[in-house]
Amino acid sequence: MQRIDTPETEAKYQRLEALGKKLGIPLLCGHLALQITKNGMMVTHRKQRSHSWSRNVYNLIFCQLGSSNPTDATFGSGLLSYRKTDGNITRYTGSYGAWVTYIDYYDPETRENESAGRGSRAAANSDNHGLVVGASNAAEDFEHYNLQAPIANGLGAGQLSMIAQEAPVLSYDAGAKTLTDTMVRFMNNNSGGDITVREVGYICKMQTGTAYSMSLFLFSRDVLDPVVVIPNAGQIRIQYQISLAYPV
Repeated sequence: MQRIDTPETEAKYQRLEALGKKLGIPLLCGHLALQITKNGMMVTHRKQRSHSWSRNVYNLIFCQLGSSNPTDATFGSGLLSYRKTDGNITRYTGSYGAWVTYIDYYDPETRENESAGRGSRAAANSDNHGLVVGASNAAEDFEHYNLQAPIANGLGAGQLSMIAQEAPVLSYDAGAKTLTDTMVRFMNNNSGGDITVREVGYICKMQTGTAYSMSLFLFSRDVLDPVVVIPNAGQIRIQYQISLAYPV
């Protein structure tokens, strides 16, 4: 497996994680792995740190932990609101805020994140939810709310067949006191030509507006350097891991 981050960069991440454990500061870490195969043969296998959490994530954490409503009508520095992938801003206006889980007051069984089509787990053929890919190498930006050039689901030129995202898998390393959630999604290239992937996104579905209204929010967008190419009749496996180191 090829590791993209330099040893110096990886050492900085490891020192940061160690400090978080020692000082008792919650520290979320993201890891992105890409594997491309064709005819059962490995074409590309690489791993890198995911380091491009968006403003949406920071505002979500602050609102939940600080018991603060996202009431601002605009989106930006020092403001609490969320920007959906369609560019529209959502905020608390006296009815409902924004939550990660789907809430149906008449059916408590729907209050969960792990089913396909909920939380950050995409259903089959969904190209705007969960783990997604795009064709733009525009620089990463804290204010981004969607991929810059999303690759669509389908069989046409430049399109990928999006497989349903697998159920998340939790694991715990007792020695390192680290809890990890692993998400995996496959996409097939049946377009008739090679497809270059330059960006990978992580998009979550949250309740907004009413008890039944759901919206999509970009949580991270990583630009790939170098890019990866999915050959015609090839397949990409995207693995996204979120780890939380607990204090020692």
